[in-house]
Amino acid sequence: MALLLFTPACSGWLRAEGGFTTSTTLARGRQGGSVGLEAAIGGEHDRVALDVALRAKVTEGAGDASLFIGGLRLLRPDPGGLYLLGGVNVLQLGSADGDVSFGMFSPVAEVGLAIDFRNRKTSNRLRLESPEMLTLGTRIEYDLRFTSQPNEGFWTVNLGYALGVAPR
Repeated sequence: MALLLFTPACSGWLRAEGGFTTSTTLARGRQGGSVGLEAAIGGEHDRVALDVALRAKVTEGAGDASLFIGGLRLLRPDPGGLYLLGGVNVLQLGSADGDVSFGMFSPVAEVGLAIDFRNRKTSNRLRLESPEMLTLGTRIEYDLRFTSQPNEGFWTVNLGYALGVAPR
């Protein structure tokens, strides 16, 4: 994936992120942390890249691990740019209120700022660019559960580190 991402005909990113999450109802015991790893890849001129992520959130009363599939629109961070992320958690496993929970097709949307801090390394033959980015985003998701617990919305603020290339 990393080799494909840095070829001239590709765009996308590899990102690790973490942050604070809370239920949109601000219910007691529903504040905690969120972490995620994701990869997005698209063509050099594609406006949207396919994005796949593994994420987890943990609060006192609820928590889950999810597989996200969606699209990433990364505007050229020069030195700062926007990114938009949308899709669904195609699978969610976790617990809510002390019972096992299971969900699918939960909608997710994220918007944020990508700040480019390129590290340019040169050698005698080769010039390598490592397009490193710091991301600051906010995500909203609605957990659709197929178990006895009610569906629930969550809001997350996250900080991430990404290696990526915006489409041309």
